[in-house]
Parts: sequence; structure tokens; C-alpha cells
Amino acid sequence: MSELHIFFIDELTVAAPGDVVTFGRSGDIELDEANQYMHRIVGTFFDQDNVWWLANKSRHGNLTLVGNTGRLTRLPPEAVSAITEPTGVLRFDAGPSTYELGWTLPGQEPLMPPVVDDDGDVSMATSQFGIVPLNDEQRMLLAALAERSILDSTVSTSDLPANASVAHRLGWSAKKLDRKLDYLCARLSAEGVRGLRGEKGFEAIDRRSRLVEHAISSGMIGHADVETLPAG
Repeated sequence: MSELHIFFIDELTVAAPGDVVTFGRSGDIELDEANQYMHRIVGTFFDQDNVWWLANKSRHGNLTLVGNTGRLTRLPPEAVSAITEPTGVLRFDAGPSTYELGWTLPGQEPLMPPVVDDDGDVSMATSQFGIVPLNDEQRMLLAALAERSILDSTVSTSDLPANASVAHRLGWSAKKLDRKLDYLCARLSAEGVRGLRGEKGFEAIDRRSRLVEHAISSGMIGHADVETLPAG
């Protein structure tokens, strides 16, 4: 079985067969000890049956794997994925920051390992970032925009239906949809989520894409919300 090489910025970590490598605020690979929005242990690389795996150990937030072929896999909390491509990148958000680790060498089928979780140390408690309560209409709006990406992890969060199409599906006027979209973006922007309020370099389509990306990665919406939508 091959070693697994993990890269973070200019640092290389070599995992030999039998090793378990954690990453996070205070993992084997320490990403950012000052970021209170990051879990102490965000994820774990481990081997099982001659295959390398990645487990999402966080309580909220997805991990996104992008293989060298462009294949995209999202791991929700407690999910496990085999590393199936020889090279790729792992991305995730913690608060307003995005982190990226690279890997080389492959893996195969899933197996659920023991959960390594945050302990009760208050100084290391993990804060949630950009999570706001949603009413039914706000949840429907986000689900309608994000449906394609939620149902198919290979679909980019920039591949969104037109606002007019979403408004028609929900039985809303275009004005109502725009008003609710503006309000959601304003609320999340006030929580520190970037790219939602006419910042330089962000067009309207980018704002919607960023909204959907955050809603999915933070766990604010998911498959259960899509199932409540009216037929498209």
C-alpha cells in the first residue's frame, strides 16, 4: 500500500500505512489555531483494507473533495469517503476563511471509523459561523436555488436556475423573490459571510452562487428541504 502525501501551504505530511492523520485547529496538521470557527478536529485521513479514506469529523459544515479529473464530492458531518483519485484538493470553510489541503495517491470503499470529537474545554469550543434561523419561505427559496447542487454533488453551485424560474415555481412575484433574496443576503452578510452585498468584484450571479455555496456547506439546507419543494 502506498503512502499518502498531504500538503498544506508549503508543508508536507507523509502518512504511512497504519497512520491516522487528523487536521483542524489542533490536529496533527494544525491549520489555524486562532480561528474559533474551526473545529479542533475537522477531519481524519486513515487507511483500511489497503485503501485511504477521509472522514468528516466536524459537527457542521461540509468537506469538498475535488479530484484531478474534476470530480467533486461533498462530505457532510460524520460522512466518510474513499480517496479514489491519485491527486486532488480538499476544501472547506471555517468562518469567513476557506482552507485547502492537497493530496497525492488513491483509495477505495467507505468504512465508518470511530468519531474523534471536540472535548469539553471551553477555551477550545467551536463557534458556528453564518448560521441564521430560517422561516419556511426563506428555506424554500434557498432550496429552490440550491436544488441541482444538493441532488447532484458534481453540479457547481454557480449552475443556478433563473430568478424568474424560481419565482414561478414558488408562486411568487419577481419583486417578492428579489426582496427575500436581498434580505437573506443582508442577514448573512451581517454575520460575516462575504460576497453577498455588492462588494467590489461580485456580480449578482456571484452573489447567488455564494449564497447557495454557504447555505449548503454550513448545513443550513439539505436534501430534506428539497423534498418539500413544489414540482418544478
